[in-house]
Amino acid sequence: MTPAEDLSRAATAGFGLLTTKLARPRVASTYVRRRRIEQLLDDGARKPLTVVNAGAGWGKTSATAAWAASGPAAGPVAWLSLGESDNEPQTFWSYFVAAIRGAVPVPRGHPLAGFEPGLGREDDNFRRLVGGLGRLGRPVVLVLDDFQFVGEPAVLARLSEMLRHAPPALRLVLLTRADPALPLHRLRIAGELAEIGSEDLAFGVSEAVTLLAAEGVEVDPDGARLLVERTEGWPVGLRLAAYFLNGEGPGRTPADFAGDDQAVSGYLAEEVFASRPPELRRFLLRTSVVERVCGDLAQVLTDDPRGQRYLEELERSNAFVTGLGADRQWFRYHPLLREMLRHRLTVDEPEAVPELQRRAALWFAAKGQSVDALRHAAEAADWRLLGRLFVTQAAPLMVSAERAAVVAALSRIPAEMLGDGAELALSAAALRMYAGRLPDMRTHLELARAQLAATDPESRIGTSIATQLLSTALARSEGDVDALIAASEQALDEVSGQGAWLPAAEQYRAVALSTLGTGLLWSGHVEEAEARLLEGLDVATATRLDASRINVMSHLGLAAAVSGRLRQGFGYAAKAVELVDTRGWEPLTQAATAYLALATVHLQWNNVAAASRLLAQGKEAAVFDLAPRYALGLAQAGLDASLGRVEIAREQLEGLRRDAGSWRPTTFLERWQAITEAEIELAAGDPDAAIAKVGQWADGEPQLAREHACLAQALLAAGDPHGADKILSPLRDRLDDRGAAVEVWLLTTLVADHLREDNRALAALGHAVYAARQEGVRRPFLVIGTERLPRLLIRLERIDPGVRWFVDELLADLGTTGGIPVDGPAEELTDRELSVLRYLPTMMTNGEIAAELFVSVNTVKGHLKRIYKKLGVTSRRQAVHRARALGLLNG
Repeated sequence: MTPAEDLSRAATAGFGLLTTKLARPRVASTYVRRRRIEQLLDDGARKPLTVVNAGAGWGKTSATAAWAASGPAAGPVAWLSLGESDNEPQTFWSYFVAAIRGAVPVPRGHPLAGFEPGLGREDDNFRRLVGGLGRLGRPVVLVLDDFQFVGEPAVLARLSEMLRHAPPALRLVLLTRADPALPLHRLRIAGELAEIGSEDLAFGVSEAVTLLAAEGVEVDPDGARLLVERTEGWPVGLRLAAYFLNGEGPGRTPADFAGDDQAVSGYLAEEVFASRPPELRRFLLRTSVVERVCGDLAQVLTDDPRGQRYLEELERSNAFVTGLGADRQWFRYHPLLREMLRHRLTVDEPEAVPELQRRAALWFAAKGQSVDALRHAAEAADWRLLGRLFVTQAAPLMVSAERAAVVAALSRIPAEMLGDGAELALSAAALRMYAGRLPDMRTHLELARAQLAATDPESRIGTSIATQLLSTALARSEGDVDALIAASEQALDEVSGQGAWLPAAEQYRAVALSTLGTGLLWSGHVEEAEARLLEGLDVATATRLDASRINVMSHLGLAAAVSGRLRQGFGYAAKAVELVDTRGWEPLTQAATAYLALATVHLQWNNVAAASRLLAQGKEAAVFDLAPRYALGLAQAGLDASLGRVEIAREQLEGLRRDAGSWRPTTFLERWQAITEAEIELAAGDPDAAIAKVGQWADGEPQLAREHACLAQALLAAGDPHGADKILSPLRDRLDDRGAAVEVWLLTTLVADHLREDNRALAALGHAVYAARQEGVRRPFLVIGTERLPRLLIRLERIDPGVRWFVDELLADLGTTGGIPVDGPAEELTDRELSVLRYLPTMMTNGEIAAELFVSVNTVKGHLKRIYKKLGVTSRRQAVHRARALGLLNG
């Protein structure tokens, strides 16, 4: 089951369970009480918060579910049934969002569409959640059932903050056994709180008569009044009274029934439990250790193959057992019954409890439900089992939306046990990673390696793989690319060999391919990195490890971008960032390189503002990943240099060196740095200093054509066009890097123009323009070009009309149209088309333009189609340049 599917199940299973309860005649028969409670809930749903506070068995859930099923005027009802395992911020808010999405349409692009608060920062997640709730298209009521399980201060604090500035479309209904730790007093004073208590849920005499009759018990009003007095109208007490009066034995009367809480516990023990055959009593006790149970799980817990039969029998006999879903494969015990059973099991058979929890853990592990397996292992206090399950199944989930739930289980390991074996040492390392204390991982990783030989054979290979892959997080934080590659390769070898049988084998494989491709890219082995990353993309997608998938797409994006395949690089990196944005996980370490790739592409497209913004986002994400953090700094320095901000660029480089300390960048990054330093010197007007920066690499036949191009540019600026041409000559016929191809042919153009070789200059410029047009490359024409470049472009446009519109865009970027006579549009634009045209230079979407003009989006699209046709263009940007050239737009 995927995390998203699990969220959907959790958000809807409670409602399905409750409507099953409502189908029983005994609830339908209490019409007066139900209408009274529905009216209270209707009134409460007009306020931000309604608290239904009563003890177990008061019918909070069933009454509210009946109201929800009636289609209340307040809006659609989302339902979230909480449990003991939901008292963790990321888990709670993930279920919260999923419940909302299950109740109201959330269109694509909405902040809550695809939002999974599992990997993002808590503050950012909360802001996005509140913003998304504020943009809901219609009111929604969210019922939080069993809210007493929520005691985590972080959750309560956020919920309190939400209530202080309640989103207008949200109405919260809390069903709880105790007053929640929320600012109820302030809400009460402000008239923003509705409260429903046990006195509102209590049965009256006439209602009790009807309820008892539905259970087959006939009592007169006096007998009903006595039962109501003794139970104080408590629904479950009245139901147990019916159970008592229907029981075996002579002369049972309402006067014989005691209705207090302690008595009810006794009745459950005597009437529901003790009256069963011994084998069924044993069944009930042993299955009470799990929140929900199916026949197969029951057999494992009880060693009795009749589990499904027993569960169905218990439900049919109204023994406080309820089937979940239409297929009745899973069942849940009433909380009162389960509490009584667990207490009795703990008192009567305390030694059995850990063993039963252990069995549950192993059953869930066998079914691939790793998080549930970890929880039950923790309940058993079987720390070795917990460690073994972590390394064989759950460790890859540390890069998934479920990592918070994994950490919650690992956090229960006593501190003194965290060094007791390699598996538990790795658990400690994972806890440090989650806390952002990556340097502290080293001690635990070293301890795990030292104890690996003594690890049980059953988990030794998983322990080894987990050790390698957890160490990659440390390696990335320290910029140790060699260690990153070595650890990834060893993990991949092991998972393809002895580790192939592991439950987490494919997930481990996804992580290993992702980190190996990362290391290979930063070491400069771009083609080999791409091969591994493409393989990793398939596995990460299949195993639904979104963080690894994001990491893979980020680095595929950079690999394509630095190879000049800008559109492909943009595609990969944009998908990575879109997934991060959709899930609400920003800033995510694995996405840092995606921002770098997108910045690289946008800069080549001459979208300087977008590139600057993306570099800033990348730096925020790269806190725990040194190589991309360093590369982002280099890219920022290069951008500053291209804008003439030489001193700022130098300060940026100096800051990088200072922050890096004794760390030495990889050869790939050193060459990138050399190119950046040379670009700064060229911007400062010192070509000789630029030659000194890149000459040492160029002499050794570097892998990057851009090093040669940079050297040629420096030689040309130094007045040595022949030297520049000598550098460029061998590159022109063997360029796979389209970005470098633009620079090489553009520099060849300038060399030929300097040498007065006009025909050669135009031919080279044609090569440069055609190469640039394929990928939309524009920036080199502004940075490398001279004052003579516009004249050359104008000549090229005259002799080659096929490049006209791209050249027009370049000339507009250069601040001129060259004074070329421009033919008018094929047909005059209408007034309405001119109105639409005036909005095209802005950042407004078609929808926003439509709103401004008070027309539909389709009408705007129709106008755009006709504008493009009349101007002879195919894009919005081309339309703007063409319109400016024709004088239809200013600027």
